[in-house]
Amino acid sequence: MFRRRWSGLPAEPKFAPDLKELSYFINEEDEVRYVHDPDFYFKYFSTKNTRYNDCQRFAFDQAVNQIIDSRLEAEGLKEVLLPLGVASKDEPHVKIRLSEDLSSKSRVVIIFGQSSQDFGILAHRVASGPGGLNKGSMVNIVKTLKQQKSSATDNTAPGIILANPGDLWWWPEGKKGLSIFARHQIPGSSLVHWGWHHDPARNSISENANPTEHLKYIFEKVVPQFVNDKAKIDVIALGDMSDEVEQYLDNDDVWAKIGYRLNALVVLGGFYDMRKANCQGFKKFMDQRGRAYIMNQDPLDTLIAGPEGGSRAVTGYVGYGCPTYSVGPNAFIMELVLVEAGSAVLKWLQEVALDKDYVNERVHIFFPEEEEDDGKWPEWDKDDDDESKGSKKIKEQDHEETKRIQVRVQRDAQPAKMDECEGIDEELVKEIAKREKMADGNADSEEET
Repeated sequence: MFRRRWSGLPAEPKFAPDLKELSYFINEEDEVRYVHDPDFYFKYFSTKNTRYNDCQRFAFDQAVNQIIDSRLEAEGLKEVLLPLGVASKDEPHVKIRLSEDLSSKSRVVIIFGQSSQDFGILAHRVASGPGGLNKGSMVNIVKTLKQQKSSATDNTAPGIILANPGDLWWWPEGKKGLSIFARHQIPGSSLVHWGWHHDPARNSISENANPTEHLKYIFEKVVPQFVNDKAKIDVIALGDMSDEVEQYLDNDDVWAKIGYRLNALVVLGGFYDMRKANCQGFKKFMDQRGRAYIMNQDPLDTLIAGPEGGSRAVTGYVGYGCPTYSVGPNAFIMELVLVEAGSAVLKWLQEVALDKDYVNERVHIFFPEEEEDDGKWPEWDKDDDDESKGSKKIKEQDHEETKRIQVRVQRDAQPAKMDECEGIDEELVKEIAKREKMADGNADSEEET
């Protein structure tokens, strides 16, 4: 009898998280290119083995992440480990970055990226492809914010907090948090092992087990610890974190503690319907100092809906509670939204910051009236023995049209006798034939049917 030992399984390949060792380099345009052919970007399909390719991709992404992280540090954003007070990097933690002099800032911008992305990354397809590292990450966003003013009376740059709702799966062997996708690409026992399940006791981070907890921790623990009480807060939320932010703020108790500190809120690609919001204070704030961006083919920053919503073809069944703008035709997937709309978002935040009395312009987009969709088919709730006159008329018209079609078919076939046209009203046949001849202008040239 034969059996396979664990030691007999094919070994997993080893890749170092270093661009040079992986045969890549960064060119003058800040793009990652392949050493052996500089015209090419990252090459995923190295073999036909998916696990092998994933191992290489994991090492490559980790190398890119390290470069992005070092650039954020060079921009003056220091590393902070959550939960606050964690003893060492060996313990479960999630890393965020914030301005070193945050406590002295009169304005602070908090950015929540997608929960599916690695820390500091907006889109790997841009960071490691066309566009380059800075464009596909938070680096360009941070650089632009550092050139802004905190307010009309404060010329210093605003403070920045980069939240990290993505890297919340603790990897004990690597001593770091990973995204939901990266966790399945970490080194395993063999080439044929696949994926990693979530063990709460082993892979969770205290008070930051999921994006909802992380968001709450940022607002309730990080902000009070590092931001001064008089500072105003701007929030940028992307994708699923837009809904998380709005759901968190749509609470009377939360709004009473945090609402007075908010200066502006931008949601990008969210689906939270403000028409169903419960907190009146939050609804009023969104109406006056909120802005939404959604995917749309109109040019960037085109106004496409008012606070109450718009055409279902544009905004679906969602009313964002604030002016809604297009992110432009190039942002065709969520991870590209802030890459494409970042300039417009930051420009608006600066406009709000410089005007303490800012209130959104009153806008209303008019659309043709749309029929209410009650979710039912016509006559769905009518009994067969109690049909309406309208449905009867439709059936009669359908029956009449059926007869007309039968006549045309029989006429084209040129039957020898009328008796062959069984089931057809002879008088109707004669009448239809006569009308068609008159319409053709040759009623006298053919014989009477």
